[in-house]
Amino acid sequence: AVRFPAAACGALLHGFAGYFRAWLFGAVTISIHPADPSPGMFSWFPCLFPLRSPVTVSEGDEVEVHFWRRVGPTSVWYEWALTSPVATSIHNPNGRSCTIGL
Repeated sequence: AVRFPAAACGALLHGFAGYFRAWLFGAVTISIHPADPSPGMFSWFPCLFPLRSPVTVSEGDEVEVHFWRRVGPTSVWYEWALTSPVATSIHNPNGRSCTIGL
């Protein structure tokens, strides 16, 4: 699970952005994070994990979201669900809306 406090002013939460950063050895890294992208990382891309319906998040709320990486015979996909400040259903069950071919 990923947990973090809501912004001081609250917000309308539409989803989550996913980026990739890895420390390979010592100071050697690869990244698609906007703050420190590696040159030539054109085959890796950010991912949007949208919520089916936006959620109002108030100041002081804790946001908690769970992510699962699933795999089938020919594809891989992610599933996710918000559990705080409200619980949502699992998004993209069984790769219903989006999969990545193997």
